[in-house]
Parts: sequence; structure tokens; C-alpha cells
Amino acid sequence: MCAVLFVAWTAEWPLANDNLLYCGLWRSPFQVLGPLFVSVPGINLFPWQLLLMALAPVCLLWPGAFRKRAWSMDAAIVISFASVALTFLWGWTRGGSPYNAYYQLWRFLVGLLVGLLLLSVIRRSRDLKALGLTVLLAALVRGTLCIYFYWEVVRGRIEPPPPYMTTHDDSLLFVAGVAISLSWALARGTGRAWLAAALVSAHLLYAIVLNDRRLAWIELLLAVVLMFLLPQGKARRRMTRSLLFAAPVLVVYTAVGWGREEAVFAPLQAVASTSGYEDNSTLARQEEVRNLLYTMWVAGNPILGTGWGVPYQKVTSVYANFGAEWWQYAYLPHNSLLAMAVFGGLVGISGIWLVVPMAAFLALRGYRGGARPVDRAAAMAALCVLPAYAAQCYGDIGFQSLTGGLILGVAMAVAGKTAAWAEALPEGIRRRPRRPGSPPPVRAPRAWREWQAPADAALDGRL
Repeated sequence: MCAVLFVAWTAEWPLANDNLLYCGLWRSPFQVLGPLFVSVPGINLFPWQLLLMALAPVCLLWPGAFRKRAWSMDAAIVISFASVALTFLWGWTRGGSPYNAYYQLWRFLVGLLVGLLLLSVIRRSRDLKALGLTVLLAALVRGTLCIYFYWEVVRGRIEPPPPYMTTHDDSLLFVAGVAISLSWALARGTGRAWLAAALVSAHLLYAIVLNDRRLAWIELLLAVVLMFLLPQGKARRRMTRSLLFAAPVLVVYTAVGWGREEAVFAPLQAVASTSGYEDNSTLARQEEVRNLLYTMWVAGNPILGTGWGVPYQKVTSVYANFGAEWWQYAYLPHNSLLAMAVFGGLVGISGIWLVVPMAAFLALRGYRGGARPVDRAAAMAALCVLPAYAAQCYGDIGFQSLTGGLILGVAMAVAGKTAAWAEALPEGIRRRPRRPGSPPPVRAPRAWREWQAPADAALDGRL
């Protein structure tokens, strides 16, 4: 499963099928994996999809696949699958296009399947560690290729430079890599872990700067703020002190960089321009939102929406003008969260999206009750990446992103397993180890314990 995920995150599709990666100007050695994402004649499925489907029965029938798992996560996945099927059939009966509905849904469905399979194969903490290293390695590979592409292909050779270096989808992968490294440093608390997190984060942050996707900074901000709110006790106090010491630097940085266009002030540019009216990109997205709301009002069913495969109605097109190569734009609006409400109605936004709040709930339980640093770090990273995924869906077609769908699947599986492990542990084990220097737990006197033991044994026998 780790190998399948790594291939999906790093493979470079053939240029004829994907001219968005590196703006169609370059390919790295990872293009050797491209044939795995070329449709097989006759069945119109990728070899990678066939490989995942072949793994499905192996994972689900593996001995012990259904032990120690959060059944609420399984129930949410089943409800999401059922909601997709219901709204798909509703759109089909209303004249919707199954072909376009497939492109609207298949990447999210793959994410649901990956979450279900990982829930079956993750058995112990070292599996969580392997999964986290897979995501981190994929993020570092893409980040390194982004930096190489800029310095060796773009800088000084292509004028004007392309608007981005890799793809929009890699923003979420970079943020997930930063979240994993910081979560591990917070869980371990050692200087070695913090040094590794600093190096990894600096590398990925530079890739985010070069990729120049303002939404990536919003996603990173959401993940880091949530990461700050989770720890308790000594770790929380240490983070608060660090933030107080850094506050003057942040104030100066904001005062100096607000409104400036240098790369070092990219986070401020993202925050300033996301809610403003400075560029055509923001205006085009707002126009799409107006078209979606109009479609919901005049053509949508409150319960089932318009159905998948039915395009939204375009009543205004001052800024949202797309070329002939974007002929599917009416099926794939940038705000895919609002599109889910339009195409799927109440069933879509509550049933299909149920897996996200359920994963957040279980990840928090797994973090609070985790007995091992790996479990707590994995649960924290899974929880922090969920608002980043929601932001990607809200701002940049994240619902139809294979990278985002697979990251969601990983987060769902990690949340379900860590919550189940936390619930399965005895209460005494579930508590975190006592920190050095803290007072020992208070125990009853020995005479009281000797007198109480027979009474406890008799009570256990009656129960």
C-alpha cells in the first residue's frame, strides 16, 4: 500500500495526458512511472487503478483485517459511498453525463477505498511510521523536483516564468509533509527531532514559495494553528512562551511585508489577496460561486441537488472565461465544496462529506489517548491535515484531486486506528508516561489494599 501511494504522489503522467505538471515544459526521471496512468484500451482504467483494485480483496481478507478498528469510521465510509451512488443515480435519471460524473467522483472514491484498505492492514505503530515516512518522502521528492525545475529550467531561461512550478495539488502534499515533521517533533520533544523537523520544513517551505500557490499558505496556517491548540501541559506552556518571544518579530515582519511582492513575504500576500479583489483569479472564482448559487436556486433539489454529471448553469461570464481545452469547467468548479452541495444537495454535503468530521473526531481521540509518541504524532498530523484538505476543496478543485483524495484516505485510516487503539488500552496504560520531576501517583495504604482485595474479588464474581 505504501508503494502504491508513493507512486501515485510522485508519478508524472505522459505529457499528452497532463500538460499542467511543470506547465508542460519539463519531465523528471519519474516520468518512467507515467504508463501506470494511461488508460488500458477496452476498459478505460489505469494500470494503477487495476493494481489498487487487485489489492483490495487481499487487504480485506487478510487475517485480522477487522480487528481493532473504529467502526464509526467504517460506517462513515459506507455512508459516503452510498451517498455518492444515490446522487450519481439521481443525476443519471435527470439526463446527466455518466462520463463527466466519473471525472467528478473517481478520485474521491479512490480516497475512500484507500482509507478502507489501510484500516485493514495497519496493525501496529511501526505501520503508522512507515505510512508517515511514505508521505514525507513523496513530499520531499516533489519539493526537490520543484526547486530543481526552477533553478535549472526556468530561472534565466523562460520569460515570463510560468505561474507555478509543479501543480496546484502538490500544495496539500507539501503541507502534509510539514505537518508530519512538526507533529513528530512535538511528540518526541528531543533536539534531534526538532532539528530534523526544521530541515524538512525549510525545504518544503521553499518549495511552497517557488510553487507560488497562495492557497498553500492558508492551508499551512490552518494546520499550524490547530497544531498549536492540541498539546497540553508542559508542551503547551513551552509553545506559548516561544510564541510570546516570537511575537515582536512577527509584528515587524507583518508591518514591513504587508503589500510587498518579494518571495519572503509570500504568506502575507496570500492572506491579503485571498479575500480581496486585486486579480482576475479571485474575481473568476467569485463568479463561479454566483453561477453555482444560481444553479442551486433554479435547478437544484434541496435533498439530492442537481445530481452528478449535470453541469452548473452559467449566467455570468465576465471573468470566468475558459478556453476550448477546459470544456469540462462546468462540471469541475474551483469551489468543489459548494459544488458538492449543488450537485449532491443535502445528501451530498452531509453524507459524502461525513468522513471528514468523523476522521477529525477520531483523530482527536487517538491523540488524547495515544500511549506511544508515534501514535500521538500520527493522530496529530491526520487531524491537522483535514482543514488543509477542506481549504483545498474550497479554493482549488480539491475534491477532484488524486493527491488530496489519497491524503484524505491516509488521514481517515490513521484516525480510525489510533482511536481504536486508544480505546482498547487499559486506563492505566492509556495515560501518558509520568514526566521526570513530576510527583508520583498517590496510592492507598498497603493495609487498605489488602483489606479491599477480597471484597473486589467477591464483587467481580457476582458481576
